[in-house]
Amino acid sequence: MTLSTLLIILISYLVGSISGGVIIGKIRNVDIRQKGSKAAGATNAFRTMGALFAISVLVIDVYKGYFSVYYIPLLFLDESTNIVKALAGFSAILGHVFPLFFKFKGGKGVGTALGTLLAFPQFYFTAGIGFLTWLINLFITGFVSLGSILAGIMVSVVFIFENDFILNELSIYIIFISIFFILTHRENIKRLFNGSENQFKKIMLINLFKKND
Repeated sequence: MTLSTLLIILISYLVGSISGGVIIGKIRNVDIRQKGSKAAGATNAFRTMGALFAISVLVIDVYKGYFSVYYIPLLFLDESTNIVKALAGFSAILGHVFPLFFKFKGGKGVGTALGTLLAFPQFYFTAGIGFLTWLINLFITGFVSLGSILAGIMVSVVFIFENDFILNELSIYIIFISIFFILTHRENIKRLFNGSENQFKKIMLINLFKKND
């Protein structure tokens, strides 16, 4: 592994560590990690602070994933490979889940992962399928966590099928993301099985117009 690649991985992790939930929370004088599920992602932001807060968090989280894959490799390489981009993407996701700047307490990585996928033209279709899977699940079950897990699995299945089951750096990357989603949602999975997981549709109408105070 070259020095340039190591620097790309490090900087991508640091960019991923910029937590939208914590930053927007500090502006509003709120520590989102002490509320709701205690995750610093957009879902918990919506659940505890309302729609405007959540959208701000989501924009930051998605863009830092996109930025890490699309722009950071250009700082060190004239032309980056998919392997380097994938390493940058996963480093950003890892930074979001375990942010260096915020005591390693971050979100689940879904928004940042979406941002990394949008930086790869090869993933546009599968990312769209993943979003539709998440959205359909949300309307049917109301469980955001379940939708995130199913979306992660679906994008892997669709991408591998679309590419004739060829195992390459991009298919490995998207499979790895799917597995990582399951790991970051392990507490949600436990709550889904014991019936204590929060349902989005039960809190949606309450929080949709809730003021961020």
